[in-house]
Amino acid sequence: MFESEFVGVEDAAVVAAIADLTRAEAASAARRLAAIAELTRRRVLDDDERARWACDWWDCAAAAVAAAMNISGRRASGQMRIAVALRDHLPAVAAMFARGEVSARVVGAITWRTQFITEASVWAQIDQAIAKRAGRWGPLGEDKLVAAVDALVLEFDESAVIVAKAVARARDFVVGDLEDENGTTSVWGRLSAADAAVLKKKIAAMVATVCERDPRTAGERRAAAVGAWSQGNDHLPCACESPSCPARANHPAPKSSVVVNVYTDQATVDNVQRSAAQAAPSESSAPSAPVSAGTALLSGTEVMPTPLLAELLRDGAKLRPLCTPAEEPEPGYRPSSKLARFIRARDLTCRFPGCTASAEFCDIDHVIPYPLGSTHPSNLVCLCRKHHLLKTFWTGDWELRLRPDGAAVWTSPTGHTYTTYPGSRAYFPDWDTNTGDLPPPLKPQTFDTDRAVMMPRRKRTRTQDREARIKAQRAQNNSDPPPF
Repeated sequence: MFESEFVGVEDAAVVAAIADLTRAEAASAARRLAAIAELTRRRVLDDDERARWACDWWDCAAAAVAAAMNISGRRASGQMRIAVALRDHLPAVAAMFARGEVSARVVGAITWRTQFITEASVWAQIDQAIAKRAGRWGPLGEDKLVAAVDALVLEFDESAVIVAKAVARARDFVVGDLEDENGTTSVWGRLSAADAAVLKKKIAAMVATVCERDPRTAGERRAAAVGAWSQGNDHLPCACESPSCPARANHPAPKSSVVVNVYTDQATVDNVQRSAAQAAPSESSAPSAPVSAGTALLSGTEVMPTPLLAELLRDGAKLRPLCTPAEEPEPGYRPSSKLARFIRARDLTCRFPGCTASAEFCDIDHVIPYPLGSTHPSNLVCLCRKHHLLKTFWTGDWELRLRPDGAAVWTSPTGHTYTTYPGSRAYFPDWDTNTGDLPPPLKPQTFDTDRAVMMPRRKRTRTQDREARIKAQRAQNNSDPPPF
């Protein structure tokens, strides 16, 4: 398609096609949101007993949207909020969207910045005012687009403006950003002057523990010092690799009480160790041989460059090979540590469609409830807490079947099926994760399958929580004038 459809077409026609298809794309997105709004209307019931479940009607509908779009539950919930806002409060904007006159980006900004409006009359005024101007908002940058919407909200309902709190006035410490590259994570924050002074001195003292032949830049040393300090060390391991390094002789090996899982295959470890052997420490100042390529995953979600894996091994990281699970099921309910490590390494993430929660923080669930279903790798799967509750308590709506090769087959309330495969399959295709057919149950089912009484419950429904949050934000806005 990319090589043939527009070959030989005049430039003007190609540009016209781009414009037409952009409008068609917006119209298609509007139609999808209309379908999401209708599903939400049908599935989300506030007057039902399950509205107070920790995994409520909204979560069940969000799971359907997430599976259909192959996105995370959080993003699916965001799509539902946009869809409901367009349907219930912004019909004029929705009509423009359906005609392809505004983009999904513009619609997302409008629905987000108007979320604190509560009066129907104000919604109607805002809807008409935005519809008159939104067609000219497409080329605006993100900050100008937000300012344009906020100006209209301020005009009609000053209490509904989202007041951005100045981060610079509050202490905070943040690890990680969506735009982080593999192998590194951004860290930023704001400390008290006293704490910052202590931290600065601590880092400087740790950096000073390496010898003069350490090959890292000053910035790399400071970053490494923070990492070593976070693991409970009071010195920075020297990276010079010289056998006569005075820093290595004067300080003990680095330590850490925190376990971070890195998944890799034996071939990668062999390559790293072979490269390290070829670059054996010597008095020579010649550069080290490059580390061979391979695949390593940090906590199952981030690809780790093999040079960083080599650094971990050099600093004393322990290797624990995964054990092949026994053919016979384990006797108890809770899987052994070896079996749990195998399941997490096989799955890498939550196995619900579109969910990216790391297996490290997931529950290990019996697909067929124990004791009817045995504690066997062909009956165990990683699920984040939300999707664990969904699968366990929404029985009859969402069903899960686990195949011997680890493929998870989900059936939704509408009868659609979605299959997810073990995350390890994408990174380690030669690893055979087939664990055989599930052995027959050792005991007949004698327990009550009605688990609704065990579902964690909310003190208020999701709607009540949202209303309280909006009320609190409007009250705060009334006490803090908008920053205009």
